[in-house]
Amino acid sequence: MDDQELPDIIIPNPLPMKAREDLMEKIVSVVVPHPNINANYDARMIEFKEYVKYLEKKAFERAHSRDEYYAMLARLMYRMQKLLEMRPRRADSNDPYGDIPLSHELADFMGLTQEELEEFDEEQNPQGPSAADEAIAKSTITPKLRRTVVDKLGSMLFPPPDPFAYLEGRMDSITRKLEKIEAKAYKECDDRDEYYNMVSLRAYRLQKEYKKSGKSYLDRIVRYPVLVIRTEVVE
Repeated sequence: MDDQELPDIIIPNPLPMKAREDLMEKIVSVVVPHPNINANYDARMIEFKEYVKYLEKKAFERAHSRDEYYAMLARLMYRMQKLLEMRPRRADSNDPYGDIPLSHELADFMGLTQEELEEFDEEQNPQGPSAADEAIAKSTITPKLRRTVVDKLGSMLFPPPDPFAYLEGRMDSITRKLEKIEAKAYKECDDRDEYYNMVSLRAYRLQKEYKKSGKSYLDRIVRYPVLVIRTEVVE
């Protein structure tokens, strides 16, 4: 991949997998509030949960913060609730899966775009390791992408308190720590997805350490004083 052709870099505030699974269960419960013991074997339920899993993953990848991630899933649940209200009542009230739309209706019910539907179908029916594996290969982690990842982690998890913090060198220490985290993730990962997961999770842990200790990630020393020159136009 050319350095100019960067993929969309999304490094959300990481959530434990258990929390994400709980959210997926809440989404499923909008349509199936009372599943029975056959939930793991019912074809409708299995397919429906695959759609939910896919859309949760897309929200996690696209969101820049927890709030944005939650908002995306809340919109999905609201859409499903409204569509259920508009649908005729199911004939068999004893069927806990009767409100799940038919297979050919599910994508529209869940709000998938055509591009997302094609991607979902590809994930469910993989044709081989060709394009998909090459797209996330470690070779696609270019130097420019790596710099962008460090910059994005810094701005999201350790925001500068003022416009001059970076220019004056007060962010140097935390930037070096993020660079070490990124370098280790790059060395240990097998592909780009694993790289994103490693670097974001470790950076988030670093943020938690600072919050727990109460220490500031901002350096006190001003290494490169910035001179601000103001000009006034007199008519």
